[in-house]
Amino acid sequence: MKQLAATILFVFAAGAAAAGQCGYQYCWGAVGIGPNGARAFSHSFASESAAMSGVQAECGGNCTEIQSFYNTCGAMAVATNGGWGFGWGGSRAIAESNALGYCAQNGPYCEIATWACSH
Repeated sequence: MKQLAATILFVFAAGAAAAGQCGYQYCWGAVGIGPNGARAFSHSFASESAAMSGVQAECGGNCTEIQSFYNTCGAMAVATNGGWGFGWGGSRAIAESNALGYCAQNGPYCEIATWACSH
């Protein structure tokens, strides 16, 4: 009986650790940009509003464009003319590639401004 209880406890603890900081629910993140090079990110929040508030706190309230995502990665790219693009995907590379693609539709010479993964 003690072995069974120990096994159940181990399986429960391993499952909780695998769930990550957000448990088995949505794990929110956000990225943001603003004038004069303002940029910030947040990750591993249990709600979208908390993730977005985290970006504004990191950005000192200067982020004018904020995008959220959950259980994935997100990135924002900025063009030299101020245009921007947001992308998300299962990895940093995919999110950045998507952000650069959308940014290129809005301006030239896009570069990644910020990224985060939340899963």
